[in-house]
Amino acid sequence: MIKKICISLLILLALRPDITTAYEAKLTDEITFKPVLDFQGTYDAEISDEKSNFTYPFSVDGGSEIHFNDDNGKLKNKFRITSSFTRDVDDLDNKFLGKISDVYLERNLNDNHKILIGNSRIPIGMEGGQSQYNLLFIKRSQIASNLGNARSTGIRLRGDFGTLDYDIGGYSSTRYLQNLSDGIEFAGWINYKPFNNKEGSLFKNLKIGTGLNTGKNGQNYTVTGFGAEYKYKKFLLNAEYAYANGSNAKSYNQNTQQGFYATAAYNLTDKIQILGRYDIFDANTKQSNDTSQKYTVGINYYALGQRIRFSLNYSLTQNDIADSNIQNSIYFMTQLKL
Repeated sequence: MIKKICISLLILLALRPDITTAYEAKLTDEITFKPVLDFQGTYDAEISDEKSNFTYPFSVDGGSEIHFNDDNGKLKNKFRITSSFTRDVDDLDNKFLGKISDVYLERNLNDNHKILIGNSRIPIGMEGGQSQYNLLFIKRSQIASNLGNARSTGIRLRGDFGTLDYDIGGYSSTRYLQNLSDGIEFAGWINYKPFNNKEGSLFKNLKIGTGLNTGKNGQNYTVTGFGAEYKYKKFLLNAEYAYANGSNAKSYNQNTQQGFYATAAYNLTDKIQILGRYDIFDANTKQSNDTSQKYTVGINYYALGQRIRFSLNYSLTQNDIADSNIQNSIYFMTQLKL
């Protein structure tokens, strides 16, 4: 059934690039209904001298958005609810709530600032706060996966002052909408764009960011991070460092951890992008032989932006933790977004 749905979606998107507009339902002059359906399938081949492991995991997210516009047709409020139909919730007490990804109300305070109340992906790190459907690589960096891959319920403010943009909020430290009394936390990320107002500047698209995630989930935890991103014509460079004195991504981890990654990407055409990344992560700084280094190269083909995307990545991992010190992995991803 999932396969048939995805094939149908691919055909519709290919035939109708404006399909999202066609599927919006205008309930009144002020209220618009918009469906959400995202598919991401990844062919995963981990290859070693002793054995090869081939899998094809996929994720399907669906739901809806209701947009409330003002008298001038401008978006004023948005209610969004989505569910991850393929998420494994066997270990959770409330499996129904565990499937929910987003359920929030977002209100535009003005053109540049908004407030969000509800459950959503929170800004722990530069890449950790990004949707999986907007990542450059198929897999998250190690610091984003281990320290910043989290959703939570709370109140957050997002905005842009031109040279400064921010995403800050207070949340429950509980994940997957389970028992919301575990504790509270703060998560925020701020970017400074020093040359944003200087037209024609070589560094107009340079931004430097820093962030903090701190709270209590049984025990205290604090994750700090620093990052930078630079875009110039067809080039993109970014890097991020994170240090954790305890962390609370998908679950609490008491270890002291740290990691770093750096990425370079180049757009060969409007649709084809090549990229490479160096990624290192220390799972426990107080012990030896806990470091993992990854070297990843890849190519992205944006057939219709992020709505129809195909990606191929090759990753070589030097892993002190695993039984085999060297691991080779190939990933092929198909992404469809309604």
